[in-house]
Amino acid sequence: MSALADYTSEEQQLLLRSLQATVVLVSAASMGRKTETFSEGFAAANLIMARTEATAGNALITSVQFALEQRAEHGQPFPDYEKVASATGAAEDALATLRAVIALLAVKATPEEALGYRQWLMSIAQATAAAGKEGGNFLGWGAVQINDAEQAALQQLAQVLDVTA
Repeated sequence: MSALADYTSEEQQLLLRSLQATVVLVSAASMGRKTETFSEGFAAANLIMARTEATAGNALITSVQFALEQRAEHGQPFPDYEKVASATGAAEDALATLRAVIALLAVKATPEEALGYRQWLMSIAQATAAAGKEGGNFLGWGAVQINDAEQAALQQLAQVLDVTA
C-alpha cells in the first residue's frame, strides 16, 4: 500500500490535479449556467472529501483526502473551478492529466490501489454530472440530469480510466 507521501512532490501535485481534471472533463463537456457549474463543483468536493467504505480501505485515497483537509485548514486557496472548467482547452488538459495519473499509478501503486483510485475518480465524475440539471428554459423546464455531452464525457473518462461507467 502506498500513501501520498510515497510520491515525489511533482507526483503528489499530479494526483491532486487528477481530482480537478475529472470534474473539469465533465463540466467542460457542457458548460451550463453558473449555478449549474457551481452545483457540479460543490457535489464533486463533497464526494472527494467523503469517507466511505469504498475509500476507507485505500491508503492512497485517504492520504489525498487528508492532504486536501490540511490545505483547507491552512487557508490555502483552491483554484476557481468555474474559471478552470471554462478555460480554452480545459477538456484536453484534463485528459492529459488523467492519462499521466493512470501511467503513474501503473508504476507506483498496487493494482488494487490503482483500480480503487481510478474507480474513485469515476464516481467523482458521475456525481459531478448528476449534480446540476442541464438545459431547459429559465425555469428549468425540459432540463435533464445528465445530458448527451456529459454522458459522452463520462464514457470517454471510463475508457481512459479503464473502469465501467
